[in-house]
Amino acid sequence: MDIVGELEYGHGRVELRDICIAPLDTENSPFPNIRQIISCTRIYRNLKEDAEPAMDTRLFGTSLEYNEKTARQIARIIREHWSVENLNHWKRDASYWQEDRTAKRDPQGARNLGLLRNALIAIIPFQELGGLNAAFDYYHDHRGKSLNLIKSASPYPE
Repeated sequence: MDIVGELEYGHGRVELRDICIAPLDTENSPFPNIRQIISCTRIYRNLKEDAEPAMDTRLFGTSLEYNEKTARQIARIIREHWSVENLNHWKRDASYWQEDRTAKRDPQGARNLGLLRNALIAIIPFQELGGLNAAFDYYHDHRGKSLNLIKSASPYPE
């Protein structure tokens, strides 16, 4: 197992990640596009609560060829993915949507609502309006502009 990265300090905790990469036999795999399996073990300790160290392991599959990226590069890719995910999740949960508190009775409906929210986050210029909740208030008061925003949105980022 390769230890990659350095000790990270942030959000009141210290953590270290261990990455282990194994090639996958694509001829015998039920996942034809996955070339490697990656195990990422995170050892962390919450400093604010003076907690005992803890550990979790996540498994990932990638279409990268074996040795196409180093363990350090793959660790960076995993870290960047979760940074984006956490930032997106925070917007969805800390806004009026309060996504984590929403009842999800129908799994397909929850997926559809999630896709709709992702699309809205992509097109609403919430930075210009002082945040996502401020943008919701603005477009609630200017419904014609909200329809224009949806109609004029490009499916391709500029």
